[in-house]
Amino acid sequence: MRVAVIGYGLIGRERVRALVRLREEGVIEGFTVCDPFAAAEQPKVEAMGGTWSATLSDVRAYAPQWVIIATPHDTAVDLCLEVLGWCDQVLMEKPFGRSLSEAEKLRGASEGRKRLHVGFNYRFFPGIKTALLDARAGRFGSLISVNMLLGHGGSPGMEKGWKFDPVKAGGGCLIDPGIHLLDLCRCMASDIALDCIRGWSGFWKTGIEEETHLLLHSGQTTFNVQVSVVRWRSTFRLEIHGMEGYGIVTGRGRSYGSMKYIRGKRWGWQNAANQEASEEAVLVSECDDSFTDELRALFSQGESGPSLSPCTAAEALEVMRLYEACKNRL
Repeated sequence: MRVAVIGYGLIGRERVRALVRLREEGVIEGFTVCDPFAAAEQPKVEAMGGTWSATLSDVRAYAPQWVIIATPHDTAVDLCLEVLGWCDQVLMEKPFGRSLSEAEKLRGASEGRKRLHVGFNYRFFPGIKTALLDARAGRFGSLISVNMLLGHGGSPGMEKGWKFDPVKAGGGCLIDPGIHLLDLCRCMASDIALDCIRGWSGFWKTGIEEETHLLLHSGQTTFNVQVSVVRWRSTFRLEIHGMEGYGIVTGRGRSYGSMKYIRGKRWGWQNAANQEASEEAVLVSECDDSFTDELRALFSQGESGPSLSPCTAAEALEVMRLYEACKNRL
């Protein structure tokens, strides 16, 4: 199996590192990278055992079985549509277009024998994945509420980049990185409705929403979601509360700190010194392998269940429907 990566920015580099590991495992044979804006990186790619493609024609001539598109949001859609014309298996990094209309166009182009997936690597963070599996298995009982918080602080000068451009990015924090949280919501429930949303902006002043607070529900379960690019301390937290117990995931590796997942039972304090002492420390992870794990599952046809499998085009389209409903209320 040969794989091509189009785009060699932050996420493209992560994908290449994952491919190097998968080649060592014998999962893939080789890879090529194409990015006309990063030609200076060619020697580094070749030092890792990859090849460099100067143009899309070179990528096509490489005849990859999979193409990974890791370019900015405003170029990814057209690239994906073009690549689907000659490659049957494509992974497009999130989001699935900048709008529902772009997502619908991509979904239409992938119908038939094509396999189009969308990169939502949060599904493959160990703590998140285990917590989702626990919830699906009924470990917490009927779910009462799910709370999620994802806060970025950014860095000086980020307002000049494409991610803070409302046209190039398609929006603000709700689409990036917030789309990850909407995907996780849909990993736990398919029929999610928006109750209310509140947005804030005023620091970066580029026309994007910089912090959003969402209240959603599915049946009797409430989803409380916060996402921000003005949280000066990098923060990730996922809480799943049910009638029988709860799971709490904190951290996301790197500046967010190690990911930790703990589980607790209702009234666990009855058999321990206190509630905290009754909790089970399930795992600690630096979250270094999510991109690798996602690709391994993708290339092996994935595992069963939306919380384990790489996100399909059909699932990504539903995430974009939820995003559009939220965006229209901002």
